[in-house]
Amino acid sequence: MKILLLPLFRMPSGHHKAAEAIIGHLSNIEAEIEVKTVDCLSHFHSGIEAIISNTYLKWISRKPALYSKFYHSFIYSHKPKDDLSSGSSLCFWDSYLAWRMEKFIEKEQPDFIICTHCYPSKLLNHLKKRGKVNVPVVNVYTDFFMNDIWGKKYIDFHFVPHQEAKEKLIKVYSLKQEQIFVTGIPIHPFFQKPSRPLSEGYVLIAGGNSGLGNLTSLIEQLSASELRYSYKVLCGHNQKLYEHICSLHHKKIEAIPYTSCREQMNLYYERASAIVTKPGGVTITEVLEKSLPVFIMDTLPGQEEINCHYLRTQKLVYKLDIQQPIESQITDVINNEVEMNKWRKRLAYYHLEKDAEIKNSLLAVFKSKERTYVSSVKESAWDPYLG
Repeated sequence: MKILLLPLFRMPSGHHKAAEAIIGHLSNIEAEIEVKTVDCLSHFHSGIEAIISNTYLKWISRKPALYSKFYHSFIYSHKPKDDLSSGSSLCFWDSYLAWRMEKFIEKEQPDFIICTHCYPSKLLNHLKKRGKVNVPVVNVYTDFFMNDIWGKKYIDFHFVPHQEAKEKLIKVYSLKQEQIFVTGIPIHPFFQKPSRPLSEGYVLIAGGNSGLGNLTSLIEQLSASELRYSYKVLCGHNQKLYEHICSLHHKKIEAIPYTSCREQMNLYYERASAIVTKPGGVTITEVLEKSLPVFIMDTLPGQEEINCHYLRTQKLVYKLDIQQPIESQITDVINNEVEMNKWRKRLAYYHLEKDAEIKNSLLAVFKSKERTYVSSVKESAWDPYLG
């Protein structure tokens, strides 16, 4: 069995982490599976990727309000109408990339296609509507909402974050129950290990890799305070942030360089008392899986704003105010057993919304194709004259 996994950019993102998570779950399936991960934009037009990614980073850092308005107007508009991406017409650029996608699939001949980014899904939705692609396609959503770019109506299967998303696909897009699996946002099976040793009394701070947001202000406030907890700051590839924290020589603030080791990240999660991070879909899902209290200090415009709204509505995360003492905001929550018990109940309810595990959902999708194949063979084998 050959599976194509389709993120969009080579730039590290939640879409790539979701693709890696899917690969991790596929490795636990006892079957011969060939997986090929293709960053669509890089593969189809490598020169444009750097321009788009750089433009995006500059836009959200210099004009965040403008980007937020753009996102809410053109990418997530809350329009309860038929599939916005299933229309017969595409712009020139979309049409060109759809043509490239069609030729690419003809060459690769996959048995299944899994999209972890909305744009490949949009192209495939268009191609499937026109009968140009017949390969089963699975959408794997990586945020706590489904934006308007995702193809929906003509996509075969959907791995959605929660029951609300499932209900929307059924009501608005007339999809069938059996097409939709409430799996939650996919995380690597390594992070689902149940062990959780006693915390070591430190607060983990994530989100330093991009260099965006108020992380520097947070560090400055902490370094000027009398701290009860220790703080470990995940700097990622942000060497400037790493060197700045090291230069502080603060005994309770430690800079952690980039690590690709999942075992080490799992230990950071399990040994922490709380985490301060941005509301990226995959990261939040990882830490909620580890039952780690989550504090949000900053959000990037666009999808993180919408993720944060959902998470706060469900009371799964706590919002920090940079104008107030940070540590006291954290300790007021995690040292309050009544509040922690309430949070654990909300977290348990969130986990109960899932009606399927990723591995079991993948197996169900694969078996659906086998049933279709067997059915088609039986139909073709029957002759009304020969019997």
